[in-house]
Amino acid sequence: MLTQLSRFGKITKLDVKSIRLKQITRFFMKGSALQGSLRGGALGLETHIEVESSEPPEKIRHLIKMGEQTCFTLQSLINPVPVKTSVSLNGEPLAI
Repeated sequence: MLTQLSRFGKITKLDVKSIRLKQITRFFMKGSALQGSLRGGALGLETHIEVESSEPPEKIRHLIKMGEQTCFTLQSLINPVPVKTSVSLNGEPLAI
């Protein structure tokens, strides 16, 4: 997301002196590895952004909105994407 914020800021020629971004992602793991029921996932994502700029608040709000809308990772979490897995074992396809 920081890449997208920086990129959009440059494209729109915003006066941004600095952007700091901190993300906290919480995960869980439950079940049993021995029983084959082990499962993991994400519980949530928090993003904290600090901006130093002479731009008015509405322009910074727009910058953040565009950063969120164009961040590939964030959008993959918000809008799940199809996932396909294929496996080969010793050069031969392995059904999973």
